[in-house]
Amino acid sequence: MKRGISVLALLAIVATGAFAQGFSMAAGGGALFDYSLNNGFKVSIDVAGIRGSSVATVQNLSIGGYGFFDATYAEMDVSFAYGRITGKYEANGALAWMTDMDLGVGNALQLGFTLLGKYPIGLGSFTLFPLLGADYNIVLSYKNKYGNYDKHMDLSQFGLLAGAGLDFPFGSALFLRAEALFHFRFFDKLTNDAIKGFDTSYGGSLDKKYGMGPRIQIGLGYKFGGGSASSSSSSSRSGKYMLVNADALNVRKGPSADTALVGTLSRGTRVEVLSNSGTWWKIKSGKIEGYVNSSYLKAP
Repeated sequence: MKRGISVLALLAIVATGAFAQGFSMAAGGGALFDYSLNNGFKVSIDVAGIRGSSVATVQNLSIGGYGFFDATYAEMDVSFAYGRITGKYEANGALAWMTDMDLGVGNALQLGFTLLGKYPIGLGSFTLFPLLGADYNIVLSYKNKYGNYDKHMDLSQFGLLAGAGLDFPFGSALFLRAEALFHFRFFDKLTNDAIKGFDTSYGGSLDKKYGMGPRIQIGLGYKFGGGSASSSSSSSRSGKYMLVNADALNVRKGPSADTALVGTLSRGTRVEVLSNSGTWWKIKSGKIEGYVNSSYLKAP
């Protein structure tokens, strides 16, 4: 567990290096839904002509809340969720007696840490971003019909995630975020130890079946400037020239994300700052004149 947290912490430190480059930042939170199926194992025997196999299928359904903090190209989430874990056996041959055998229903409180890389793509007033990353899910407590499990930390898991998200802006800084991810779960320490210690000298084998399923997150966020451009005073920037610090910067008719789109400027485009209105500055570049979010501008 310590090793897993250390890896995620190191990746987070590297990712936050983007903050120092003046990229936009945002924070917020919301609700999450996470479901994985088949996070079980298969047991096979072949002893003196006696053959059989049994597959344990485990389902994990988690519902909870999460908070996020991100820069332009990285997102970090912390979640707290309630998970319901169920499972059963399906068997044949010498192990047919195990068919439909109940593995029990477990209830788990889980603390999760997620680090995602993202690449924003402007779509008019919306922002689409592919996502790829990893998480570590710590089981704080666990209880099933057999009683409390005193080594619940051994049930903690690594996971890989891939998917996409979409930001829907409203107002000058608020936005609604929706993310759909595919979650691939590795085995917990308890199962790994059991598999390593399984005796195969009599023709038996124990194989892993990794879990996978969807993860949905919906939250509300607030975007704020993180670079030197947004911290500069209006008087020092008015009538000056700046550079676009975004792959596709939307230029709008008024000082709000709710106003009509005038045009789009690419990274590195030189613009003249005419005036500003708080976070929104009026700029001109060629025939395009309108308002942009100043957090996406930088000094030449």
